[in-house]
Amino acid sequence: MFYKDNWFAWTFDDGPEYGPKLTPTSEFKVILKKTISRPIKSYYEELLENGRIIRDTFSGELDLLFSGGIDSEVILRVYLDLKIPINVYIFKYENNYNVLEYTQAVKTCEALGVKPRIIDFNLQKFFENEAYEYFKTTYSCGPGWIPHMKMTEYCDGTPIIGSGETYARRTSRDLTKKQPWVIELDEKCHHWSIFHKTVNRPAITDWYEYSPEVTAAYLKLPYVQQLMNDDVGGKLTNISSKAVIHQAYWPDLVDRKKLIGFEGPEPSKEKPDITPFMIDFGLKHIFYSVKEKVYTYTAEELLSQIGA
Repeated sequence: MFYKDNWFAWTFDDGPEYGPKLTPTSEFKVILKKTISRPIKSYYEELLENGRIIRDTFSGELDLLFSGGIDSEVILRVYLDLKIPINVYIFKYENNYNVLEYTQAVKTCEALGVKPRIIDFNLQKFFENEAYEYFKTTYSCGPGWIPHMKMTEYCDGTPIIGSGETYARRTSRDLTKKQPWVIELDEKCHHWSIFHKTVNRPAITDWYEYSPEVTAAYLKLPYVQQLMNDDVGGKLTNISSKAVIHQAYWPDLVDRKKLIGFEGPEPSKEKPDITPFMIDFGLKHIFYSVKEKVYTYTAEELLSQIGA
């Protein structure tokens, strides 16, 4: 069970629920189910409840792929608050491809008193020799999603990745007047789950989406409601609000720029966020052939569909 009570599911081309993506142009379709049957607790309480449910549902050890970003740090802090053991894996690419992300991950572990497992991962070798076989399993919309499919194989327990936090965006960049906001459910953000479902490997790759109550509690946060009512000036998405939201529970959480993980030591606006060999891989297999589907909902529509 990749999602509590299977509240979230997908099909491709009206095939079986949680079925594989068989072609690059297969259409991703979202299925939302009303499974919430109790009052929603506070966001912090729902984060803790999510951590407990996952621990009780999956046997063996829990293994967190730790990027050092805010999403994965929040997951780690949840398990530390719960005093539930979790192994932390940090992957280090050759040639400093992820040196900024790696350095932040190590620094965060030191601050939290956690000893991580450091894994050297040759990114270029992976794309030259293995990536295509993983790509064919999901026909992912971008090369950056593929290495993590391989990384979970380094885990002996149940892998956890911090993808899946509710993503909200403004429908217009015009800041001169109020504009509607929508929630996105994007195919590309579920490639890791699609991969693990297809290969039948238990994993939690959308940790924030595992329980629908987490999404409901997040959308009910006063700050998030202000954000989506356009009452927080200058915001186009909720991405830059991650720190301020979670600092309410962990004041020492450090705000920082969201990283992709392939920027190298000196990212800039002039160069892409992925390596040249990843661009070559994308040009050869992905960019001109793979179709991606994105579904949008208002907050009210999404809450209604999941029963909150």
